[in-house]
Amino acid sequence: MARVAGLHLSVQRHSAGRLRHWLLLLALGLSVCALLLVSGADYERYLASSGRPLEAYPALCLDGVKRLLVLAPHCDDEVLSAGGLIRAALEDGLDVRVVIVTAGDSYTRAARAEVRRRHLSYRDYIHLAEVRQHESLDGLMRLGLPSDHVIFLGYPEQGLAPMWWDHWEADRPFRSRYTQRERVEYERAASFGAPHCGAALLVDLRLLLRRYRPDLIVMPHSNDTHTDHRALSVFTLMAVELERAADPTLRPRLLASLVHYGLYPQPFGLSPGLPLTPPRRLEALGEWVQWRLSPEQVAAKREALAAYRSQLRVSGYYLRAFVRQNEPFMQVDEVVALGYLESQAFEDPNGVPTLPAGIPMPELGDPVSDSVLRRVAADADIAGLRAVRLGDRVWVAVQLRGRAVRAYDYRLYVRAFTPDATATWSGRYGRSISDGVQVVGHTIWFPLDLEALGQPTWLALAAETRQGVVLDQTAWVVLRLEEAPWEAQ
Repeated sequence: MARVAGLHLSVQRHSAGRLRHWLLLLALGLSVCALLLVSGADYERYLASSGRPLEAYPALCLDGVKRLLVLAPHCDDEVLSAGGLIRAALEDGLDVRVVIVTAGDSYTRAARAEVRRRHLSYRDYIHLAEVRQHESLDGLMRLGLPSDHVIFLGYPEQGLAPMWWDHWEADRPFRSRYTQRERVEYERAASFGAPHCGAALLVDLRLLLRRYRPDLIVMPHSNDTHTDHRALSVFTLMAVELERAADPTLRPRLLASLVHYGLYPQPFGLSPGLPLTPPRRLEALGEWVQWRLSPEQVAAKREALAAYRSQLRVSGYYLRAFVRQNEPFMQVDEVVALGYLESQAFEDPNGVPTLPAGIPMPELGDPVSDSVLRRVAADADIAGLRAVRLGDRVWVAVQLRGRAVRAYDYRLYVRAFTPDATATWSGRYGRSISDGVQVVGHTIWFPLDLEALGQPTWLALAAETRQGVVLDQTAWVVLRLEEAPWEAQ
């Protein structure tokens, strides 16, 4: 009996020891996770600012500018991105127009705070859109902009990316799951009655360019991580390209403004005495300029931002961070021209495309290590795109920081344009592989058949890496295909 009791006591001690061991391992694991989270947040904050002094960025000059057009994806983006510039342009006597493309009707947190109910109906989202439009009118009037210089298009929030890729034609409109609408039905909207489709938005943007003929356009940055901002950027590029082709005298200067990107801008909260510099990894992608705000312009921007009560109620700590000494903009270069190679540039003994030395290819860079996840997963981190045209085929190279591995799903999306039509193509490499796709080390080559795409004049390209969810994606970039030598004769 004593032996049984001793054995039972020994088992209890052993179990207790094992429990303490597992508890210690669990505590250690939680400590490591906490450390990684803290260090990860520190890394994200580090990425959110260049750390360079304002003097390192050239000043934006408005000399010679007569007409400014600000394209905002949502109600409040116009003030966040360019409130100080709008005020300054009005003070200088410029003709300023602000176009707000979506109705801002899909922000659930703001809708709940507005109606003070957890469960929302489509009417609540429509009500939020009307509130936000009033706020934009109020905020812009505080900057001195007349209400008839504000144009609302009224397209659905969270709908611009689907309209760009999946819902281009009027017979396949995007249906908002928030408002249950397939057409623009806001009374104030200039696009009232238009279907929620890409073709309609592109027509609207082209008409605005034709009507106002801006010298300077402020548009969303192509690397902005909000899908509406990212999509509006490429819609704008294509609208400008198509109008330039129709009227070569129209050559507005394009400036890109960033709103959503990691923990940008840092620090959160109101800091009107601090500078605002672009994220560290976006600096290398283009030349950044800044508009320095006078104390009066800072005060005017702050007062204008106060009009957006529905947004400040749920994210004021973030929105107020845009009231700073300056507003940064990246200069948007001309669309990349892609020349024609007459000779056979590929040597292909093993079915793998290779280029001889000296073949010119535009390099379209993408930020790398721009998040904790991408810093660790080099094989998922896209470093950029390259392209070369050979006959009726364009080869697009998706370049990775690591090696291409089948565990990830790498995709290339292409929307091709002629002056009168558009077509799409997509390819992938991973567990499934599209025809003709080849891999060489850190590069995945995708072949585009120009004849199948309708012999386009422009190609809009974007790539992404997936593993269930999107791990990395490039900005949409636009290539203009130059004529072959015999076509130009």
